[in-house]
Amino acid sequence: MSSTDQPYSSYDLVPFYRKQWFFWLMYFTLSPIAIGILLFGDVYYQKQGVVKSFGVANRVVAGVIAIAFLYNLFRAFSGAT
Repeated sequence: MSSTDQPYSSYDLVPFYRKQWFFWLMYFTLSPIAIGILLFGDVYYQKQGVVKSFGVANRVVAGVIAIAFLYNLFRAFSGAT
C-alpha cells in the first residue's frame, strides 16, 4: 500500500488503539485484544516521517504467535500435560 492510500496524513491523527505501541502493549498483555485489532482494522507506524500500516506478513506472523501463545495458556490452565 502506498502512502497516498493511507487514511492518515500524520501519525498524530491515528487513534491510539491503532498505533503500533498500543498494539504491542496489548499483544504482550492481552493477546485477544491485539488479535481483534488486527482482524478489524490496520495497525499504523511511522517510518521516516511517513505513516504506514502493517502488511499481510506482519498480520500473519503476529496472529500465529498469538494463537500459539493462547493455546499454551489455555492448556496450562486446563491442567493438560
